[in-house]
Amino acid sequence: MTIRVMIVDDHAVFRSGLRALLEREPDFEVVAEAGSGQETLEQITGLELDIIILDVSMPGMAGTKLCARLLAMRPELAVLILTMHEDEHYVREFLGLGVRGYVLKKSTGTDLVQALRAVHRGGSYIDPGLTDILVSPYVGRSREKKGSAQRHILTAREQEVCKLLALGYSHARVADELNLSPRTVQSHRSHIMDKLGLESRADLVRFAMNSGLLDMD
Repeated sequence: MTIRVMIVDDHAVFRSGLRALLEREPDFEVVAEAGSGQETLEQITGLELDIIILDVSMPGMAGTKLCARLLAMRPELAVLILTMHEDEHYVREFLGLGVRGYVLKKSTGTDLVQALRAVHRGGSYIDPGLTDILVSPYVGRSREKKGSAQRHILTAREQEVCKLLALGYSHARVADELNLSPRTVQSHRSHIMDKLGLESRADLVRFAMNSGLLDMD
């Protein structure tokens, strides 16, 4: 199955390099490029597309505004943020908007390809380099009783899986860590989301933080 990608970044040289990287992979096709928010909106209508790779800093329109408009127009699209910004504010704001991936530009091409395939399968991907930024403000804080109680809705294994997913581990890495098959990890993730009424990776991360799962050894 071909994964159809649009690259949105205001640096033409970067877009060319990213296109070359993706077109070396047999399952990727770069179907469009844009260098500004307005250009992106003009091209998106009617375009057959699976994933948009979006930079945070876009000329003429804030990245968050562009992201919100894109998802309003095409809610089925997977949006993956590819940026140099490691600020917690950016990460949380985009996760709140519903993006499925957040990857740093300093990551390897292999990491990016893995992230794109993950979001195309309906999963999500948070750059492992952002784990400390997302988690550190919460470590050591007291938890509300409600969050702690909700944690115990999950089985011990589901709690382990939830914690690792919240830390940014891929399904494959969770499988390796817990000696499970990737299919079993996916099954646990589905049960976790259903039991807790969660809808996105961002919801899962917030639950793990608020329930104390990330403080568990």
